[in-house]
Amino acid sequence: MESRTARAAAKLWYTRMLYVQQSVPVPRDSPVITSGADDPDRVLLIGNGPTHGWGTVTHELALTGQLARALTRRTRIPTDIRYIGDEMMPLAAVQSWIGDSALAPYDLVLVVLSMNDAVRLTPADDYRADMTRLLDRLSAETKPSARIVVAGIQDVESLPEYRGVAARLGQRRADLLNAITRELVGRYDGFAFFEHRAPQAEPGRPYGSPALYQQWSEAFADVCAPLLVEARALDPYRFQHELAEHDWQWKPGEQVMAAGEHGSLDALVAEAKTHFGVDAAWVSLMDGDRQFYVANTAPAGRGMPAELTTCQYTVQGDDPLIIENTLRDERTKDSPVLDLSQLRFYAGMPIKNEAGENIGTFCVQSVLPRSRASVSEEDLRDWASRAQGEVLKLAADGDRQPAPEDAQRPDADASV
Repeated sequence: MESRTARAAAKLWYTRMLYVQQSVPVPRDSPVITSGADDPDRVLLIGNGPTHGWGTVTHELALTGQLARALTRRTRIPTDIRYIGDEMMPLAAVQSWIGDSALAPYDLVLVVLSMNDAVRLTPADDYRADMTRLLDRLSAETKPSARIVVAGIQDVESLPEYRGVAARLGQRRADLLNAITRELVGRYDGFAFFEHRAPQAEPGRPYGSPALYQQWSEAFADVCAPLLVEARALDPYRFQHELAEHDWQWKPGEQVMAAGEHGSLDALVAEAKTHFGVDAAWVSLMDGDRQFYVANTAPAGRGMPAELTTCQYTVQGDDPLIIENTLRDERTKDSPVLDLSQLRFYAGMPIKNEAGENIGTFCVQSVLPRSRASVSEEDLRDWASRAQGEVLKLAADGDRQPAPEDAQRPDADASV
């Protein structure tokens, strides 16, 4: 067993990898791919790592869209896919990410998890408990005809930042976690474990690309397509269910997020990151049980469960919230997301809609703890006011069409 010191070092190395990749594009659009068909096959993709879409700017080009098309080619039946997950989601946080989402409509669930647990040396007992809870839930809440595929952790050396000792330790833990998963999956009817290898990355595109996800989708489709055919044959009736990502309580939120996908506030958060001398800055909307990132310098995707965020506390008041060290604060010390990101210092301020209701946050965070005096509350208020003004402007301009260069962006096959 690795020592506590080795585990702490592994966590820090993973955090370093995340922030090295800050400039790598990731999808920020809706993670739901729909065919428009009356009775499509419905697939739920739960994951991190390759499912995060590193190196692409839209889920159409990432694994979500590529897998939908690959499955349709094989089954000759339109496929709708919803993706739940993020690179910032460890196995311990999966239940919160799923939330109260209905699992019964899906014909197949594909789980692609745990590379971040392997390289961070997550203890085997913790992993076993969390994986058991996930599999139990999938067994209990999916329909009897549904098929569940759990993919193993690919070779650790497929990650660009992992070589030498870090790769050997991570691979040893990946092998152990795969053995646990294989054993647990074998206990459930209709479940299958899929051991796979990562495709070869494109030259100059080590973190991901549409071509890489096409290869990955073909490998997953080889296993999943026959199971989809089997699931449809076993289903005595078909759910009439339309996949949706989120039902917005603040109705302009959807159009604000759509504008954010085209980078409307990217310059603001990049400037804020430099101004405050921090590792991450973002503007978010807090809507229902979710936090959505209108703009974010951290390597996160579209959003995460509100219950896992520090911003959930910021929107409860009207004043700045500053936490010098999240590891020592009762509200945040046990957060699995902060354990993954290692962000220690937090400073945030709520932003409001025109009715004066808190609808989101402006926040900055750093890996190292900092004193309250390192951030001026007046400065924080000014930046939050600026962010609020931009958000309300996007809400008012919701009917404006994207600029031509923005409209073409999802097809641009961004380079890494």
